Formats: sequence, C-alpha cells, structure tokens
Amino acid sequence: MNLKDEDVVEMFFEVMKLNRSYSENRYGNMDVFRGQYSCLFILERTGPISQKELAGILRIRPASAGEILAKLEQKGLVRRTPSRADGRVLLASLTEEGAQRAGQVRKDRAIAHKEMLSGLTEEEKCSFYQTLKKIRNYYLELEEDHGDRN
Repeated sequence: MNLKDEDVVEMFFEVMKLNRSYSENRYGNMDVFRGQYSCLFILERTGPISQKELAGILRIRPASAGEILAKLEQKGLVRRTPSRADGRVLLASLTEEGAQRAGQVRKDRAIAHKEMLSGLTEEEKCSFYQTLKKIRNYYLELEEDHGDRN
C-alpha cells in the first residue's frame, strides 16, 4: 500500500472528529470542555498549584490557564486561594464538586477508551501506541530545539 503522508494525517484527524462526536452523543455535551478537563485532572493529581505551574504542565500561556480557571471557578469546580508562603500567589484547587466531576469523567473515559480500541488486538494496540509515542517525541524534540534558540 502506497500512502501519502496527507492521507495518514487526514485519517488521524477524521478519527479524532468521529471519536469526539461519538463521545458527545454517548455521554452528552458536557458544560466543561476538553482543556478544562485536562485542568481538572491535573488539579486532581497535584493538589493546589499556582496558575503559572498549571500553565507549564498544560503547555499553555499563564493567561490562558487563568481563563480556564476562571471558567471552572464560575462552574463551582475550582477555587483559588492565596498561598500561605506568598499571599500574592493564588493556588488553584478542586472543590468537592470538581473532584466528583473529575472522577466521573475519568470513569466514563476509561469505558470510552476501552470501546474505542476494542477492535484492535494487543499487538495492534502496542504498535499504535509506539507510533503515537514516536510522533509525540518528535514534537517534544522540536520544542526543546526551539527553546534552545531563544
């Protein structure tokens, strides 16, 4: 089979769109968006952290992290409180509702991920994982190289 790079990449994007559409139909269109869930999962894992630290983990600008936190705060899922070490720094943490939401989504995602890969053998899953890992590492290396030039 002689595939063009663009065919492979377009197939990847099509699968991502289909996955998102299927998930919304199956689990409903939540009032919390994907980037916001990433934030919830990080806060679930780390506990209270600063906006700057959160931005670093998410690989986004601190201002963008602030926007996400503000939206989650409005929804009652996150709270920001002054740091005891430095009162100028606000630490973001999950509310009880935020922790419950993150836990439920984590369970739903585990089911969805299992369904998504159910048509693959273990060998195919491993191969797919290794391929994605190679692509990710390529971009991480580019990011490091770009950072060295600044």
